[in-house]
Amino acid sequence: MKSVIIIGKGPSVLKSTKAFVDSFDEVAICNWPPFDGYEKYVGTRATYHFLNVGDPWHYEKDFLDKLGLKKFFNTQANHKGGPIIKELPDTVSPSHDVEYEWDFGLKTRQKYEEKYGVWPSTGVMAFDYFLHSNKFYKIALIGFDFYKTGNDVYYFPKEKAKESLHYLWNNSSYSTDGKVLEKAYKGHGGDYVVEIINDLIKKSYKDITWVQ
Repeated sequence: MKSVIIIGKGPSVLKSTKAFVDSFDEVAICNWPPFDGYEKYVGTRATYHFLNVGDPWHYEKDFLDKLGLKKFFNTQANHKGGPIIKELPDTVSPSHDVEYEWDFGLKTRQKYEEKYGVWPSTGVMAFDYFLHSNKFYKIALIGFDFYKTGNDVYYFPKEKAKESLHYLWNNSSYSTDGKVLEKAYKGHGGDYVVEIINDLIKKSYKDITWVQ
């Protein structure tokens, strides 16, 4: 049995430390959290990458090689009608061989829609995976802030965000200074999703730390 820490992109990442991250056997990252300049909060390694592999944004290859990634989970859920990518693109994979679960997002989305009526975020998908895995006894969550209105949306500024997200600062989702505006990310955030996570934690026999 192992321990794992899941790194999201919410502002509570800044309450973490490299020492805390390094105290876990393995590290999971959600989409592309910035490491450069934030190593004292997020460390310098990652074992699992949960991501939409159809997104054109990616880490540089040399950085991917240094992280130590072993497995990728495609969180594509076909919500835009595009094809699910069944082979891991070279642009998002390191030079060494890794495992790839291409239909992870499809399966997890269907489960959450049927059970809770919500479309799970990448972070929720990652948490669900480790929670129900028999390989992990201890789980920590950092950067899971669920887009609460008035809070910072990320632990980093717009300039560090991938370009495909920049439109959110101009469509009434985020303020120009990076605060979450009302009704941003409906379905991914909000009290209902927090209640789901808390309920899952209460029903779990595992040691779970949620840094908020």
